[in-house]
Amino acid sequence: MRLTTLFPEQFRNLAPERLTFAGADTHIFIGANGAGKTNILEAMSYLSLTRSFLGAQEEDIITWDADFTRVSADAESDNSGALKLEVVSAARPRKQKAAFVNDVRTPVARLVGRLPSVAFLPQDLELFVGAPSLRRRFMDDILCQTSTAYDQALAAYGKILRQRAALLRKIADGVCREADLEQWDAMLAQQGSLLTTMRLELLGVLQCSIGDEVRALGEQWNAIRIEYLRKGNARDQAAIAEEFRALLLHYRERDLLLLSTTVGPHREDWTVTVEGRPLTTFASRGQQRAAVLAMLFLTVSYLELKRSEKPIILLDDVFSELDDLHQSQLLAALAGHQVFCTATHLPPGSEHAIVWDVENGAVRRRTKRGRHDDVPAAVVSP
Repeated sequence: MRLTTLFPEQFRNLAPERLTFAGADTHIFIGANGAGKTNILEAMSYLSLTRSFLGAQEEDIITWDADFTRVSADAESDNSGALKLEVVSAARPRKQKAAFVNDVRTPVARLVGRLPSVAFLPQDLELFVGAPSLRRRFMDDILCQTSTAYDQALAAYGKILRQRAALLRKIADGVCREADLEQWDAMLAQQGSLLTTMRLELLGVLQCSIGDEVRALGEQWNAIRIEYLRKGNARDQAAIAEEFRALLLHYRERDLLLLSTTVGPHREDWTVTVEGRPLTTFASRGQQRAAVLAMLFLTVSYLELKRSEKPIILLDDVFSELDDLHQSQLLAALAGHQVFCTATHLPPGSEHAIVWDVENGAVRRRTKRGRHDDVPAAVVSP
């Protein structure tokens, strides 16, 4: 997959310009902090996920005082040729979202993954030591792009979770009965069991190759395992659903006390162990980053396998956090992919990249001499 144009409208602070990406595989956006570099990558990812890769609310990505945002793009699919994608999200007069493929309206869920992408953000370098939500997002971003069923189940699960929390508060206030939880528990178990099942399958696939990837990066570790951390041991979806319902009943008293659902996929986690020891207990910071890069490379391979498309790669200011060795390993592993990255200064090895300067949301392409093109590289559509 190759992204050929991007046109963000009323998306954060970005100017409404059509950016055209031609020539080299690697595009680097240079600018000061707050200039809007990350917003460009976020707009690209928005077409992949139909949500912010930073976890921002819809109203936060819409330009201040605007009623809606629109992100559209042209791409060249490895399989189906030219592709036009568009997402429109409105905040007022009511929240709503629409998606279009080749100018034909389509369910939003069916747009997810049409432009496969892998984003690597600064916080991802803390994948193994950061909060569990970071590792859940890692799984969700992959699976939403490879399975419409997963994407829909994740959205449904979140909605049911919020409704169950509201019911817990009403029960605590004496407005509703505890028995009213039964139907919500059944629905939560149905959607949640699919999430857990597919996460287990994903980690099982990654498990098969992580050892080779880590060793290719110079870490001679043996017996590397990815372990999914959850309550229960069931493996197939039906058994997981039954087990989940039993857990919801078991922890109901605690849920009523805390007024939240304390068990389920939204609380689950995963870890990497080496010869039975958690990676975080013995690996140096450099070794942990090598393992993070291995997971990134596995993600790229997994998406390419499932989508039969090479994903575009979005690297947000990660070069400043990697040493020279890991920088070169990263660039070598991503050869042949279209890569978009941000930085405050040009990283080493960027001689053949196309460079864009970003200032206050405006984006202009540099010429070979380091100056800007005489004509704008971005043309505003009428």
